[in-house]
Amino acid sequence: MKKNILNFAILCLLCCGFMQFLPSKIHFTSANNDEITINSTASYLIEISSNTEILANNADKKLPIASMTKLATLAIIFDEIDCGRLDPEDYISISQTAAAVEGSSAFLDAGSKYKVKDLIKTIVMVSANDSCVALAEKISGTEELFAKRMNNLATNLKLANTHFENCTGLPSPSHFSSARDIAKIYTLVCDNKLYKEYSKIWMEDFIHPSGRKTGLVNTNRLIKTYAGCTGGKTGHTSEAKYCLTASAERSGLKFIAVVIGAETSKIRFAETTKMFNYGFANYLVKNLVPSNLPLARIEVRGAQDKICEVYANLEFSVLEKKGEEKHYSTKLLLPDTLKAPISQEDSIGKILVLNENNIVVKEIDLHTHQSIEKIKFGDAFKTIINKW
Repeated sequence: MKKNILNFAILCLLCCGFMQFLPSKIHFTSANNDEITINSTASYLIEISSNTEILANNADKKLPIASMTKLATLAIIFDEIDCGRLDPEDYISISQTAAAVEGSSAFLDAGSKYKVKDLIKTIVMVSANDSCVALAEKISGTEELFAKRMNNLATNLKLANTHFENCTGLPSPSHFSSARDIAKIYTLVCDNKLYKEYSKIWMEDFIHPSGRKTGLVNTNRLIKTYAGCTGGKTGHTSEAKYCLTASAERSGLKFIAVVIGAETSKIRFAETTKMFNYGFANYLVKNLVPSNLPLARIEVRGAQDKICEVYANLEFSVLEKKGEEKHYSTKLLLPDTLKAPISQEDSIGKILVLNENNIVVKEIDLHTHQSIEKIKFGDAFKTIINKW
């Protein structure tokens, strides 16, 4: 009897240990009341225009993320371009180290020179490790130093569950991230002009300096099969299994979905599609404060133009679940008149967004779209003369 109890206890312990490595399931209900299951190790869905999390399962679990690492690599590359330290039209000489890197590749020729923008295209489309290392060496000197910069990025974004050892996502015990963290990194990349251009290309021939051609086929099939998909980044290693971060937009809604640890490539795309479908079917975005339309017109004393238009410093929207819409109102706090001069940076009032209980949920500064100079004496004199 004691032997049977001992065997049963051992079996329980083994099962508990084994369960740690099984995919975690998350169940949710769609608009038509069908139960949907996500089987991947971690999954995450966020609506980014309102910064609202919709679904999260093991979203903060530290996991290998394979080539989704390249989202951080691209974030730094784009920052270098934005700061003027790197030009997309620049040429980079490919080192032996970059050309020899293992894994997915653009098959770059060592010693040849490639344009920065062409290397970026191969990273976005086919997850080219050699292009990543070449750009990392250009920016930081070595891949190791570039990885330190990636970790600085993670620190600045307060990503507590992320650490990088390389710029490619090749396996390393101390190289990991989480579904929530990688979604935050993706927000730095997804609106970049070059990324948006290259992420939508399905197939293209990559012409090497020697004239040799390499066919590129986008690893993210959703750009071809899912209406509204704006981009994404796949990943796969035996440790990470199949991963995907992707974005989709429809009717003012902007979703980012992350899947880590799917058993097959087909499953990662199917589960991402399930999450997108759930988001679009069940939510709507309501724009409460536009930033591109004048909210008021106000008199300006001491200026050539007596009236100026007032705008919100930023746009504000709320995400609502269909059937659960709430009532909001806005209130402008503005003086009766303004006095010149007025700078574009000056706050000249506020707009308050109030919920149905009349509680302020958002306060936004108001400003003009252009500076207003004080009228000069000569201009004022001419104005008086012209009125005579």
